[in-house]
Amino acid sequence: GEFWRLIDAQGRAPGVIGIWPARAVTFLDNHDTGSTQAHWPFPGKQAGQGYAYILTHPGTPCVFWDHYFDWGDNLRKQIDSLLDVRDKMKIHARSVLKIEHAKDNLYAAKIDDKVAVKLGREHWEPKGDGWKVEAFGDDWCVWTLTK
Repeated sequence: GEFWRLIDAQGRAPGVIGIWPARAVTFLDNHDTGSTQAHWPFPGKQAGQGYAYILTHPGTPCVFWDHYFDWGDNLRKQIDSLLDVRDKMKIHARSVLKIEHAKDNLYAAKIDDKVAVKLGREHWEPKGDGWKVEAFGDDWCVWTLTK
C-alpha cells in the first residue's frame, strides 16, 4: 500500500521526478543503502515493482548491480523486460507522466500516452484498444500501445 505517496498536491510525481525530471536520477538501492551495508534496503519482495516504476517513468534510472547479478534470474528477467520497454517505446528523462490513480493499493500512470504501468493489488488496466501486456510481476504490470 501507500501508493498515495507517489503523487504530490499538484498531481505530479513527488520530488525531483515531478519538478525537474530531466535532472532526476532514480534508483532503488546503492552500495550505501542496500547490499552488504543494509542500512535502508529497498524491500526485496517489491523490487520488481520498484523497477517497474523507475524504468517506465521520466528521469534517468539506475539498476543496482546486486539486484541484477545477485538476486536471481526472476528479478533479472523482470528488469530486462522493463529495459526493453523503455528502449522500444523511447521513454526518456523528459517523457510526459500522467498519473491516473495513486491510493493505498493502486498506482496507475501513463507515460507519453504509449506506456501504462500499474502497481499494487487492485485491478486496473488501460482503457481503449491496442494495449498489450509487455512486462509483469508480483502486483505490477506494464502495457504498451500498439496501434
